[in-house]
Amino acid sequence: MTSTHAPAAATAHATLREDARTIGLIGLAHGSSHFFHLLLPPLFPFLIAEFGYSYSELGLLVSVFFVISGVGQALSGFLVDRVGARTVMFFALSSFVLSGLVASIATGYAGLMAAAALAGLGNAPFHPVDFTILNKRVSPQRLGHGFSVHGISGNLGWATAPVFMAGITAATGSWRAARLWGGLLALGILSIMVLNRAAPPGATGRVYGTVYSGLDLGFCVAAPVFGAMLDAGMTSGIFYGSAAALVLGVASAGVVGIGVAARARAQRMAAA
Repeated sequence: MTSTHAPAAATAHATLREDARTIGLIGLAHGSSHFFHLLLPPLFPFLIAEFGYSYSELGLLVSVFFVISGVGQALSGFLVDRVGARTVMFFALSSFVLSGLVASIATGYAGLMAAAALAGLGNAPFHPVDFTILNKRVSPQRLGHGFSVHGISGNLGWATAPVFMAGITAATGSWRAARLWGGLLALGILSIMVLNRAAPPGATGRVYGTVYSGLDLGFCVAAPVFGAMLDAGMTSGIFYGSAAALVLGVASAGVVGIGVAARARAQRMAAA
């Protein structure tokens, strides 16, 4: 009895270990993606002080990031299908490294624009790459855990970036040092991915890329609008606009949930 179950137990343990490894690595990669959403914004006050830019001009940098990322997501899904997830992931992380380096030596708006463009280019492939790797390599019974870690890690990337950027700026007295360390952080994550060969050589990502491109294109509109409102002193309008967007998002999720529940109920009744 023991000898019969031992190989199965060993196999299950190995599968669990491999699933955890894959989920952890993809979570780390996705966290870096969201981290680089905020490579520039946390230090906008320093850029205003040094270069005299308006919030509208700085908001345009964010728009450039999300336009490139949004269009790139739709295209990168097809690229993943053609050349494989591993190559695309390495390219994305390399773009983050370059973005941090370019931002650290920027002497004007063109340099910051180039850094935003490189960061957007790096951000573009992550959803097509991440979700297809999870679907391809994680056991079906743990796929929900993989998706959950993926989502949480993105939020942790958002939460970490302002603390990281502001902390290094405060410690060194230089916003350029913070951007440089951001690039070095991406280099470290890239090294981890290369050493662990985190991605399979092929995956199917065009659906994920197309779906998530709309999200980024929505972000690209919000940044200059809110920047213009800040320049006009309409801070309360930003609050109410954000609250309205949140309410609409929750309401939309509720409508979808009701539809899913109704469909499941109809299927159960039909089966009965």
